[in-house]
Amino acid sequence: MFFFKKRVKKVPIKDEVIIPFDSSNLDQLIDFIQNYCGINLIPKKDVLKERFIRFCKLKSLHSFSELLENIKYNPALRQDFTDLITVNETYFMREIVQLKDCINYIKKSQKDMRILSAPCSSGEEVYSLAILAHEANIPSSSLKIVGVDISSNAIQKAKEKSFSERSLHRLTPAQKELYFKEQNSRFELKDFYFCPIEFYIYNIFDNSFLQLLPFDVIFSRNMMIYFDEAYKQRAVERFYHLLKPSGRLYTGHADLMPKSSLFKKVTIGKLSYYEKI
Repeated sequence: MFFFKKRVKKVPIKDEVIIPFDSSNLDQLIDFIQNYCGINLIPKKDVLKERFIRFCKLKSLHSFSELLENIKYNPALRQDFTDLITVNETYFMREIVQLKDCINYIKKSQKDMRILSAPCSSGEEVYSLAILAHEANIPSSSLKIVGVDISSNAIQKAKEKSFSERSLHRLTPAQKELYFKEQNSRFELKDFYFCPIEFYIYNIFDNSFLQLLPFDVIFSRNMMIYFDEAYKQRAVERFYHLLKPSGRLYTGHADLMPKSSLFKKVTIGKLSYYEKI
């Protein structure tokens, strides 16, 4: 007996319907981003357009209008998009003169102090301050450092405490040996030397940011370069609110502080910072 396969009639497959991407309303999307976190993307919008389109396609969105409506009401998508537009590359001991001045200020004060790093990126600034505080013999019980960033990816990396060799290029061999353990071409931080350190996801323009406890020192470096004058002023006002009387604000060399009656600029040689009035 022979068995023959039943002939199956082939059904023509219809052409897949491809929905063209609608890239209009890019300006409205950029306006939303600025209103949300202060970042002015207008100078880079032509470069970022294709990146935004790839992001939309990855999320099965077919227009910037659809993306805009979704990020307004979907916190998870909004966070993913925020991670896309934020830059988090930094390294240990960046602008070391400011870091050392802060540590000297803390040591001379001889009182419990709190430092805020905003934005903290992947934690290099926070851990640099902790290393310098340990080297200065500042009791760990008298200092607390808080790092905040709008990027969830950055905060996750900061908590993981794993860094590339490039990130450590400003450290001495002795510092690398004492504070890090090399493993699989990565450097794992030995944080048992340090004062209490905490990391949180925050948008500095959210009201919840103002509910943090007051700080003696705030580092906000290389963030205001992405803001226009109005948002620079808003940022400075929020830092003023979170600083204790005569507290210090350290900004990056590329950050242009807006004119403000809230702070006075202090310059000592190549060092500069802003003191709360």
